[in-house]
Amino acid sequence: MNQQLGSSTQNSSVIPDSDEISLTDLFRNLWRQRGLVFAFIILAVAAVITLQFFKGSLSAITKVEYPITLNFDGEVGYPNGSAFSPNDLISTSVLERVIPSLELDVSASRLGAALSAGYSNSLLSSAELSLGNILQDNKVPADVKISAEDALAELKTESQRFLTLHLSLERSGISAVQAEDVVSRIVDVWAKASVEQGLLSLDISRPINPFVVAQSGNLIDTYDSAANYLKSLSGAVEGLTKEPGAQSLVVAGKSLSDLQREISALEGTDVGPLREFAYSNSSSLASVDPAIQVRLFARQRLLKLEQERLTKLIASYDSALSQLASIKGSDGGAGRVNSGQGNLQLEQSVFDSLLQMGTKLGAVENRNKLFDRRTKAVEDLLALEKEMAILMGVAGSAYGDLNPTEILKSALPSIEQRLNSIQQDVDAFFNAYRDISLQSGAQLYSAQAAPQVRGGFVVSVKKMMKYAVLAAVLGLMLGIMVALIRAAMINSNKN
Repeated sequence: MNQQLGSSTQNSSVIPDSDEISLTDLFRNLWRQRGLVFAFIILAVAAVITLQFFKGSLSAITKVEYPITLNFDGEVGYPNGSAFSPNDLISTSVLERVIPSLELDVSASRLGAALSAGYSNSLLSSAELSLGNILQDNKVPADVKISAEDALAELKTESQRFLTLHLSLERSGISAVQAEDVVSRIVDVWAKASVEQGLLSLDISRPINPFVVAQSGNLIDTYDSAANYLKSLSGAVEGLTKEPGAQSLVVAGKSLSDLQREISALEGTDVGPLREFAYSNSSSLASVDPAIQVRLFARQRLLKLEQERLTKLIASYDSALSQLASIKGSDGGAGRVNSGQGNLQLEQSVFDSLLQMGTKLGAVENRNKLFDRRTKAVEDLLALEKEMAILMGVAGSAYGDLNPTEILKSALPSIEQRLNSIQQDVDAFFNAYRDISLQSGAQLYSAQAAPQVRGGFVVSVKKMMKYAVLAAVLGLMLGIMVALIRAAMINSNKN
């Protein structure tokens, strides 16, 4: 028994432990073949870097795109109502201002041929495609198709606010860096030119020329001109007040509220009362200029005709409103007459009820429109009657022995001076608001992103470093694997 145990012990010591791996031998073999491992690392890194530069050399940048969002509805037009086209951004006048500012060695015609602008938005385009597929599917219910048509119409309207400017590098002959500056400068110049042309703000008319008293004109016409001139100034100030940020403007120590108070004071203390005084003394003024009486009579006749027209118009509105009220009051029981005579009568009753409901809704909408029109006609009639009362004037004896010609003429220089002073202030406010708008084109557009290079490959240092690290790791793994296989083959050959 002892002999058998001894023999087994001797045999176990003779048999090599082939199932265990010695880490010391493993690292010793890798260290002996470190050159092979480093060679694989260097080869992998060099291959990746070479591939990146080779790819970049074969690819060519074809164009630069600049996506922007219009802050107004491009389909409707500019904020002042003028028609808008994407080609406005690349017009010759815009390009002729861009080229000198960037010192480009290219003509406006060549640059214009390389540029294009159009409505585009990838998200809205995909949504429009999906809605279009829904509309073409015959299995889709009718109500879903109606909703899809409405959504598609809204998307098409919304897409008019997204614009992309394209610049071809091959046609323009400029570099990609220059192209990025060109497209951004084109949009800026277009925005400033739009502001200069008055396309940004609303259509606000204002007097440009100063008020001048005509020496050969009669006094009534002169005061009429002064009243119209003052009314134009008041309308310009009121329109400018509605513009965003205009109420905070301060020019020469005045705000728009101060300017409006000056206009109201001039109209209430000088122009309005003296104009009424001139019409009240038209008979005495006509003795100096007989044409005054002829013009006064003709104008009164025209105002009388307009008064009759407005009166008839208001009466027609009242008649239409009364008819609509009678339609509303007749809530017919036609839907309940045959309610107990079967399904056919029930369906007919429901149909009649729906028709009545539609009629009522249409009547309500029409009544609101007619009421608004009647209110506007009444306001016009009241203003007309006020003007007729001014033309009629009062009895000449109400002013005693005053000399109307002397009074009216003596007040004209002061009125002229104050009107021109207000006109200069209004012009200064408009110029100040224009300068603010010129400094910021964001009121017309906002950039969705920086100019994008398309159709080419741009080598990035960060990406290059990332790829190089990954290549080094891959080369290390390949080198270790090859070194281990080589060491195993060498050991097997020795055995």
